[in-house]
Amino acid sequence: MTAKMAADSMLTWLQEFEGYCGLVILTSAETGSARFVTLWENLDALERSERGRAAVRESMIATAGAELESVERYEVVLDERVDSGPPRT
Repeated sequence: MTAKMAADSMLTWLQEFEGYCGLVILTSAETGSARFVTLWENLDALERSERGRAAVRESMIATAGAELESVERYEVVLDERVDSGPPRT
């Protein structure tokens, strides 16, 4: 299962959780590994969704024959995004 296929499978499910704010997937063509980062409104939303996310994560890993390295929590201390609108001239 590719990271894109996994994302497609995850999106509908993730969007059902209250407090879900987004998904970022980072992949490495060199190593074939991927990092999935889910974004949550606050710590409470993250904790409320934890059991459901774990169950689906384990199911997807088993289906894909993948290996889970770790599950970690991080706090966003900076979120500086560039508008992806039309190119600037």
